[in-house]
Amino acid sequence: MQQNRKLCDYKKLYQLYEAGRVFTAFDTETTGLKPINSTIIEIGAVKFDRSGIIGSWAELFNPGHSLPEEITSITHITDEMLSDKPPLKQRIKDFLSFLGDSIIVAHNAQFDIDFLNSECAKNGLKRTNNDFIDTLGFSKTIFPDMQNHKLGFLADNFNIDKGSSHRALDDAKTCMELMKKCMYPNGESQQQFLF
Repeated sequence: MQQNRKLCDYKKLYQLYEAGRVFTAFDTETTGLKPINSTIIEIGAVKFDRSGIIGSWAELFNPGHSLPEEITSITHITDEMLSDKPPLKQRIKDFLSFLGDSIIVAHNAQFDIDFLNSECAKNGLKRTNNDFIDTLGFSKTIFPDMQNHKLGFLADNFNIDKGSSHRALDDAKTCMELMKKCMYPNGESQQQFLF
C-alpha cells in the first residue's frame, strides 16, 4: 500500500526548497472529524516554489446532505452555498492532477491527508503517496516556547495575513507562509540552521 512519508528532516526540507522543489499547501473543510463518516466540502490549495506562487485551486463540494450546524458556524459554509456545487467525486481527479508529485504542506497534515486518501478510496482511486510537511510539528520544533501552535494564533503572532480563517484557500496560503517563517525565522536573507 502506498504511504505518505512525513518529512521531519528540516535541513533537507530547506535544501529542497532552495533547489526549487515544488510544494502544495492545502487545506480541507469537512462535514465532521472522521473520514469514515464525513466528507470533504471544500479544498483550497496553493502550489509554490522558491520563486513564488505557481497556481491555486479552490472549490466547494455538495456532500449530498445538510451540513451540521457546528460545521456552518466554524466555516461559514452554508447548505445554500453548496446546493449547486458538484460532488467531490466529479472533481477529485482534477485536484489530484493539480497536486501532482509536489510535496504537501498542511497544518495538522495527517487530518487532511487522511480525508483526501479516504475520498480517493471511496472513488476507486489510488491513495496519494506525496511526501508531506506538517507545519504544526515544524512550528513546535522551531518555536517551542510559543504558548499555542494553532494556525490562526501563529499567523497573528507572525503578522501573517490569514484572510478568512477556516476557509480552505486562505488557510492553505497561511500554511505556506508559516512554512516559510519556520524555515527563515529571521527573514529570508538570514536563514540559520536551527534544526
